[in-house]
Amino acid sequence: MILGGKVDPFTKTSRRHVTLSAPTIETPDQTGRAERTSHPLPETSMADMSMPEDRRPRSARIAALACALALAGCGGDEAKKGGGSAGSPGGDSEAVVVDGSSTVYRISTAAQEGFAKLDEKVEVVVGNSGTGGGFTKYLRDEVDIVDASRLAKPEEEAKAKEQGLDWLRFTVGYDGITVVVNAKNDFVKELSVEQLKRLWGPESQVKTWKDLDPSWPDREIKLYSPDDKSGTFEFFTEAVVGKARSQRKEVQPSADDNILVRGVAGDADGMGYFGYAYFKANEDKLRALPIRKDKDSPAVAPSPEAILSKAYAPLSRPLFIYVKKKSYRRPAVAAFVKYYLENVADLATRAKYVAPTAEDIQANEAAAKPAS
Repeated sequence: MILGGKVDPFTKTSRRHVTLSAPTIETPDQTGRAERTSHPLPETSMADMSMPEDRRPRSARIAALACALALAGCGGDEAKKGGGSAGSPGGDSEAVVVDGSSTVYRISTAAQEGFAKLDEKVEVVVGNSGTGGGFTKYLRDEVDIVDASRLAKPEEEAKAKEQGLDWLRFTVGYDGITVVVNAKNDFVKELSVEQLKRLWGPESQVKTWKDLDPSWPDREIKLYSPDDKSGTFEFFTEAVVGKARSQRKEVQPSADDNILVRGVAGDADGMGYFGYAYFKANEDKLRALPIRKDKDSPAVAPSPEAILSKAYAPLSRPLFIYVKKKSYRRPAVAAFVKYYLENVADLATRAKYVAPTAEDIQANEAAAKPAS
């Protein structure tokens, strides 16, 4: 399938702390495959970098920390000497390192920005290498917190326990994976889960809109999808196709949801899926499709109410952060997590997701107490 729409993979920045995007670095994951991770760096200068560390501007200290994390991700011996997580390289930096889901990234960056106004001494670095990428880094003891748009897998939990890397899990919001088409597409009014499976399944023979519905145009569909490290990819494929990580190959994948947004927005025959917040931030360029769970159910469009009630099925899901227990004992991490949880309803809403329920907030408080 020919894919349309050119996109620039170096335009995403990490908001308050980042103004430049660094080159992509390839590091081996646990299976030996190359893991592509973009380490964004804030604006700085050579003069800044030449100053003694304790006198450098905050932006330069963030840059140095991000560089240290990039080296740690490469697995070099020097990067490993400090011990512990990458949240405290060398053991003497007040830092909190968060990585994982590009969906939860929006909530964690909101927490990052708010917390920075309260404590200038703590550097919070937020990455978005996907839920799978975040857990991979966690199991290498490189991060303090994993942003996750799915539950941890049994094998991830088992490995964490084997390595003494137990965690605390907190619910930080709710999302509805949103299936979108170009705003100019006026013929697709809704889709059923059966149609989604026919289109996205690994054995799909669907090439054109007409293949899905005889009344639709005989034009090729251009598909945009999260990459295979994404929790959104895993959740969607399991919910729609029936098997996690099982999807047709004729798609344009990206770890960056903004690239997927631009792909669909720039292609009249584009279709893609990603977190609800990325649709809400771009609803002037995209149209969200109501989804029909089965032939006896009405088509339901994603909305905060439908997501929270799970009427938007089967694509509603909770969002989590996983906090390493040994990191939580560090004052910097404990302070950041405390701020995050005390403000989580507002943070999730600001990020354009659905806030946790009162029951979720009580459960978060109860989960945090044993580690405090």
